[in-house]
Amino acid sequence: MSDESGLENVKGTKKVLKFALPTIVMMVLTSSYVMVDGLIVANLISTDALAAANLAMPVYSFFTAVGFMFASGGSALVTKKMGEGRVAEARSDFTLIAISGIVISVAIIAVCLLFLDPLVDGLGADETLHGLTREYMLYWGAFAPFAVLQFIFIQFFIVAGKPGLALAAAVGSGVTNICLDLLFIGGFGMGIGGAAVASGISALIPSVIGLYYFTGGRSALQFAKPKGNRRILPKVCSNGASEMVTELSGSVASLAFNLVMMHYIGADGVGAITVIMYVQFLALAILLGYSMGVAPVMSHAYGRGDREAMSGLYRVSMKFTLAFSVSVFFFMEFFGWVVVGLFNAGNEHLYEIATDGILIHSFAYLFMGVNMYASSLFTSLSNGLLSAVISGLRTLIILVPLIVFLPAVMGVDGVWYAIPITDLTVMILSIWLLIKNSDRYGYGRLFDRKPAASRTFIIRDSFPSDGCPQNRQV
Repeated sequence: MSDESGLENVKGTKKVLKFALPTIVMMVLTSSYVMVDGLIVANLISTDALAAANLAMPVYSFFTAVGFMFASGGSALVTKKMGEGRVAEARSDFTLIAISGIVISVAIIAVCLLFLDPLVDGLGADETLHGLTREYMLYWGAFAPFAVLQFIFIQFFIVAGKPGLALAAAVGSGVTNICLDLLFIGGFGMGIGGAAVASGISALIPSVIGLYYFTGGRSALQFAKPKGNRRILPKVCSNGASEMVTELSGSVASLAFNLVMMHYIGADGVGAITVIMYVQFLALAILLGYSMGVAPVMSHAYGRGDREAMSGLYRVSMKFTLAFSVSVFFFMEFFGWVVVGLFNAGNEHLYEIATDGILIHSFAYLFMGVNMYASSLFTSLSNGLLSAVISGLRTLIILVPLIVFLPAVMGVDGVWYAIPITDLTVMILSIWLLIKNSDRYGYGRLFDRKPAASRTFIIRDSFPSDGCPQNRQV
């Protein structure tokens, strides 16, 4: 059965950037919608409501983690099988991945809602923020399974060779969110509950589009009867572990940020860290979108054994990542205060905290781009372990202790220093891993122009169909 995705034709700088562009635009728009959502909440309700929504973010990140795990881990394996010509098996695995994501998310949200009050207390809400946080989580929880499903479908649109459809789904979701925010909050006066419902309904857009597109033979990748491959889900989870670790660790880091800021400053401190995270999400949207966009291309080339294509994609990706990271750093140093000013809603204390913090925090952009791409690269090569190591160190193992320790020594400024120090440390490891595994996978070194013509690679398949590792000479 033929593979009709066309991913084998994505070669050269122009074609790579053109293919990744819809996903980049998608992530920029998505981050912009998130920021606009925060602006509406802060300005139409209050900065306390903004802080309350941020307190609920660790729970949201948990569901995002599940979605990313199935999306990234599953797409790498499914794309690899499509590259090998095993399309029927890829379809069956894809269907099982989507069903599993829904079932698991329903089970998780049921537990969260059953123990909602203790959960809100554990997130650090005080008397001022408890009711707002509880209301947000109660309304949003009804849509939690769709939050998982949208991530799966958006990533698999790219696998199907339709990054433009992923963009359209994301745009539809974001526009819906903003419009419903204005309607529910500004028009109906529903408060933070309206913001939660708007976010939940917006997740329905990519879910509905995905259910329609992957049904009825509209692409090479479509729903098929799951064959009960018991090995596929553990493989998906292990391969997507890095993305799940990133999100779960991010939720733990977010919780640590919130608790530390609540301890040292109070609700305005939580609001300030919320603003910084919004700015970071927007700044990194292009890098994240690029990594998501080219990951299926790398997986497909890996499945075909096309080392020359892998090496070319690696060179383009690293140069793009480094150039953009430096650009973001300078932009944040000179203009970050402008973005912060949009969120203060007249709260000068919050503005002062956030503007001081962003000048320190922006140094992290010099390092985190390499870490993000390295993690994504190893996931696309079905090496979830190395990807998880990078993500875990960056977002949990090093960062969280620094969030707690540095403020005790340096005061509140220690919170802002925690992220740059973490990403610098992890970048050193990421560069070493990229160099060390260059010959193992055959993607070549940064300035090696013709690796495929000059070397022979022995590639050890991580997840062969019969369960036994095999070596392939290419």
